Amino acid sequence: MTALQFTPVDALAGGAILGVAAIAKLTLTGRVLGVSGAVEGCVGAETTTTTTTPAGDVAFVAGLLAAGCAAAFGLMGGVAPSPEPMVPIARAAAAGFLVGLGAAMGNGCTSGHGICGNARLSPRSMANTCVFMFTGFLAATLFDTNAALGVVSNVSAIANPAYPAFAAARGWIAFAGVAVAAFAALASAATAKGGVRGGGTTIGVIADGAVGYVFGAGLLVSGMTRPTKVSGFLSATAASFDPSLMLVMCGALALCVPGFYLVRKLRDSPACAEGFDVPSGKTIDAKLMTGGALFGAGWGLGGVCPGPAIVALAATPNAAIATWIVAMLAGMLVNKSVFSSQA
Repeated sequence: MTALQFTPVDALAGGAILGVAAIAKLTLTGRVLGVSGAVEGCVGAETTTTTTTPAGDVAFVAGLLAAGCAAAFGLMGGVAPSPEPMVPIARAAAAGFLVGLGAAMGNGCTSGHGICGNARLSPRSMANTCVFMFTGFLAATLFDTNAALGVVSNVSAIANPAYPAFAAARGWIAFAGVAVAAFAALASAATAKGGVRGGGTTIGVIADGAVGYVFGAGLLVSGMTRPTKVSGFLSATAASFDPSLMLVMCGALALCVPGFYLVRKLRDSPACAEGFDVPSGKTIDAKLMTGGALFGAGWGLGGVCPGPAIVALAATPNAAIATWIVAMLAGMLVNKSVFSSQA
């Protein structure tokens, strides 16, 4: 059984690292960061035309896996992942399928819509986020995900806060600083070459891989790779309600809202691409809402979404998380072969 603890510093620090990665993605490649979109690109399940290349998508996902491996081998200072409870395999399969189908149908997940879309003040992302948060709450509450994960529901997380050691917090700040310096160096190298196409060139691939690694680190620090933390947040009516993930979003948006604005305001083009490729649609349609509802239902059933699942596969591998990922890929492919063909 797991008694949850409110971790405000970890959440804010991890969210800030996620924000650094998202801003770097836009600055370097001209694209918004979206984990589910990158996964779709890796397996050929994408249904929209973008400037993303398979090499860039693979590099980004590889970066997520590398972050999980670094944590598993004790190379991610202040983060020591331990085996996390997962829902039973059959439930993990159902949850993964719904997340994959919903993310593909709704063109985004907690990263693409929840962080990057909301930071851009996109009406579509705001609507999708509201829907997946609500259906996530319903699924976690009605199907008692806390119980499935062994969470002690009658012990208050808020009344039992936990704070990181000073050395760990200092290490996270240093990591963020090094990441910013590394991204600046990549931008300088690309500029020195007169600008190169992101995602398909050496610098573009390195940029995508570095962004994936930093984003994975942010997921680990924030606690989003822990299904129990997600379930604790989505089970808002339980005594064990854990608002930590709310602060993850706050930490990311606090950087991304002004960061995205400044990048578009101050730069004519990204460092590693010919131009910005940012979604501009404003239509809120049934497909977007249905995708958000399916994604939220799967998120609530299992406490897992695409980015954290990929990182966890490397950091704390187990049969349930592997099953979840296979089911997610199946959901994405079903969307492409069945639903997108009907559009």
